[in-house]
Amino acid sequence: MITGQLERAFQLAEKHRLEVSTILELDKIIRKEINSTPMMEEKILHQVIKILENNKRFLKEAT
Repeated sequence: MITGQLERAFQLAEKHRLEVSTILELDKIIRKEINSTPMMEEKILHQVIKILENNKRFLKEAT
């Protein structure tokens, strides 16, 4: 299972141009704080990633 999580983190990091450690930390925080079903945790992770992407884009446009 750990291998699956790591593989997923690498895929998400590559897709969204984020650090793998960022994805893993977000996943860990969501799991600990939300304590919900894996499907709901996955949806929340994707929402947080989308927020990060939007913020990166806004910062690039502002500078």
